[in-house]
Amino acid sequence: MLRRVISANDENGNPVFTEDSMIEARSAEALPGVAMHHIWGADGRVLPRDGSQPSWHSHFPPADGWRFVLLTLQPGQAAAPIDAPTESQLEELEEAFPGLLTTVEPGTEGMHTSETVDLVVVVDGPITLELSDSQVKDLHTGDVIVQVGNVHRWVNRSSKPCVVAAVVVGTRFETSTAAAS
Repeated sequence: MLRRVISANDENGNPVFTEDSMIEARSAEALPGVAMHHIWGADGRVLPRDGSQPSWHSHFPPADGWRFVLLTLQPGQAAAPIDAPTESQLEELEEAFPGLLTTVEPGTEGMHTSETVDLVVVVDGPITLELSDSQVKDLHTGDVIVQVGNVHRWVNRSSKPCVVAAVVVGTRFETSTAAAS
């Protein structure tokens, strides 16, 4: 459980706390060792003045949407779905993490790509970030990562759970590789 406190404005525009509650992590049998708190998110750029939860529908945000998540990965685990999940496991996975499987590269043990910029901080490490071309970066508590729509996966090679917090911002890939001037 994670405590979530929300502040916003009352009907007169005064700052108030609108929520102080515990939220549960999402998990799925087909994604062993992964627990994720979906803290907040929206499918567009909205500011709910009253602190109400904006609407969002998928694990990764669409362009102009965003997510704030806390990922806990157990020791010896990669954030990767199991091989050959059953139909009920796939249904549970889709319910907990809608659309996640559509981003996973087949046969890659969890390598995935999303049209997002991921702003990540390692809250309690170590954790390893692997890229599709076998590049590996070991990260530790306090390290920050800016990940720009590349193929990757997270692996916990340590003997303790690791935790990363991320703000995931939906965007679109450029149609050209040339940088804008």
